[in-house]
Amino acid sequence: MKKIDWVFMGSLFALIGIGIMLVYSATSNTDLVWYHTEWFKQIIHFAAGFIIAAIIVFLPSKSWKNIAWISYAISIIALFLVVNSGHISKGAGRWLDIAGFRFQPSEFAKIAYLMVSSLWLSRNRVSIVQPRTLLIPGLLFIVPFLLVLKQPNLSTALVFTVITLVHFYWAGFRLMDLFLFISPVASIIFSTMGLVPWSLLIIGVFFVSVRFKFPLWFIILVMTVDISSGYASQIAWNTMEDHQRSRILTFIDPMRDPKGQGYQVIQSQVAIGSGGMFGKGFGAGSQTNLAFLPEEHTDFIFSVLGEQFGFAGTLVVLALFFVLLLRGISICKLYPDSFVNLMVAGICATLFFHVVVNVAMTVGFMPVTGLPLPFLSYGGSFVLTCMIFVGLLINLRLKGKDI
Repeated sequence: MKKIDWVFMGSLFALIGIGIMLVYSATSNTDLVWYHTEWFKQIIHFAAGFIIAAIIVFLPSKSWKNIAWISYAISIIALFLVVNSGHISKGAGRWLDIAGFRFQPSEFAKIAYLMVSSLWLSRNRVSIVQPRTLLIPGLLFIVPFLLVLKQPNLSTALVFTVITLVHFYWAGFRLMDLFLFISPVASIIFSTMGLVPWSLLIIGVFFVSVRFKFPLWFIILVMTVDISSGYASQIAWNTMEDHQRSRILTFIDPMRDPKGQGYQVIQSQVAIGSGGMFGKGFGAGSQTNLAFLPEEHTDFIFSVLGEQFGFAGTLVVLALFFVLLLRGISICKLYPDSFVNLMVAGICATLFFHVVVNVAMTVGFMPVTGLPLPFLSYGGSFVLTCMIFVGLLINLRLKGKDI
């Protein structure tokens, strides 16, 4: 009991309590019997999550190394099944139905990939100037990434990318290595912004390559790939049909289509803005109660928070997330084992990415990607995944020395 981080646990329970309260306020105006409502189902999800997390806490820490490869294999098989025969909802096939239970394999694939990537990189260093060191971790990443992208589920696919970049940094990459590593993708994005931003990026890549004395062959390779990526994206853009370009532009800027894809963002901003400093009060708010805000109990639960509890309420929740993640990442200072560090860093990066993208999405700073908010958004598979992450963090804090 003395080893338990009670600050971490306090932040966790506070977020869970706030989440259940917000789901209740967003869905209580239905005519469903209480045991069929989303808020009651959310309580069941968390109850199941607590049981799973408790089991994880009491298991030996070496278990995660032992089950890493088999978990990864099972997750890949499940992702293949989703692509070929998954349940389709809202235009995407992301769910499997087994024995009457529907779950989202991509959520649990995050955990499996996290474990197998941590295991491999804890035993093998990576270097950007030694491509062979990137081959196996690259293959481990690209398979689930493409399968999730195929569903399509871009937001979850990006979570795999975040885990990979954080793991590469922990396994030997420097910040400038990461910059050069993602520069081809940056070149594609900057090339759509105009010649000047793209040219500045290319100059920056060249300067970093020369400044930090990378091998000549590597500089030539990076410059060639970056320039080719930029030109290829322009060619692809110019060959697209008008409606295809319109879809991409609307995804980037939903305000182009205020009655369509931009409707959610506009209603979300209205909800958050109308909350003012201290909000309209629990259970109050026109955007939520009158159903102007779509998906208010899932992707846009932060908007419900802003409308009912205002700027002060959102600051409290963000502070709780900050404390939770800070206490989580502090585990890395307790044990020198690289597997423990990679696991902890991957979990905290995943939760942090979810928080940043979801909040930015609801206030209109980022496109709507459908990434839920940890411990607050409604959802069975996502809640269980978050609670598994919690169980792993507590297990590694208590038993990390036994790895």
